[in-house]
Amino acid sequence: MNRFEKYYPYEGEEFRHVMAMLADNDLACSLFPELSPAQVRQRFASYSDVGEFQADAMLRGCRYVVEHTMSRFTWSGAEYLDGTPSLFISNHRDIVLDAMLLQYLLISLGRPTSHVVVGTNLFEMPLMQQLARVNKMFGIDRGGNRMEYYHSLIEMSAYLRHLVTQRGESVWIAQRNGRTKDGTDCTDPALVHVIASSGNGQNPVSSLDAMHIVPLCISYEWEPCGWLKAREMCLRSQGPYAKAPGEDTHSIVSGIKDYKGHVHLTVCPPIRRDELETAKGDRHRVAALIDSRIAAGRQIYDNNRAAKAMLYNQPLPANPAADAFRRYVDDACTAYPLGQSFRTALLRIYASPLESIQNTQ
Repeated sequence: MNRFEKYYPYEGEEFRHVMAMLADNDLACSLFPELSPAQVRQRFASYSDVGEFQADAMLRGCRYVVEHTMSRFTWSGAEYLDGTPSLFISNHRDIVLDAMLLQYLLISLGRPTSHVVVGTNLFEMPLMQQLARVNKMFGIDRGGNRMEYYHSLIEMSAYLRHLVTQRGESVWIAQRNGRTKDGTDCTDPALVHVIASSGNGQNPVSSLDAMHIVPLCISYEWEPCGWLKAREMCLRSQGPYAKAPGEDTHSIVSGIKDYKGHVHLTVCPPIRRDELETAKGDRHRVAALIDSRIAAGRQIYDNNRAAKAMLYNQPLPANPAADAFRRYVDDACTAYPLGQSFRTALLRIYASPLESIQNTQ
């Protein structure tokens, strides 16, 4: 048995069994409101594999989120989605949406969807355990001590290399463990290290080059779970912080349902071999190279400019967008009366992307 078969998407009888289970869930009926429950079951029974499920049911779910929670969804750099098996390394702003929007774009362009690396915290919702493998998701356990997490990274990295270099399939992974809570997008050098180390004796340059790294930058006009992130940052600054039961599930649901305004996905230019050679395969320099691509791909909104002005007590522009953002901050501070530290944390979430761009220029 292949050591990685346990991670592969469902196939055959196992796939048909999961389809039957999902068809009886309320979510399935909500995706096809024009169909009766019996017709939904028949629809799900007609899917022969994960690709058909994603191209129909998952695409419907993605389209609903785009049409009902965004003013528009745009993208750039689609020319880099040329079918080459790639490791997509993305900034991470939302538990589900960041990877989901890449799949939406890939299907829209007629490309195969990618596999997706997620934290096992995503599986708090029982339904997600079934949805994961029919959406090519692979969980990495972020629990335990630092050594246990490192071994999880090693196993994950070996699987990613297997997918890209042997099966010829692409993979999405976040640039670091967990979502950014302070608005700063930074690639964890440890991620670069374990990817390079999985190259079966190759030098770091050749090992990383074989993975065809393509950075991604997702930009949200209105930050998913912005208030919740600011609250967590505020409480963490005051002492040890332990997530409440169901907190991740609440963030997943909020991230999907909350209004996000204009969302833009930038597919950045792939990391070239000559760039890896210049960086000598060093994990810190390669991580910085990925960060520079992501910074260059950011979409800057009026909210970012207004946040920076408010953070440094500068005059706000006299326009409706700035007024709307000020009301948003005031409403947040009313909902979470945690003082100045909460307000500052919320403003930093929005101001950090603008400051990061300026720091790389």
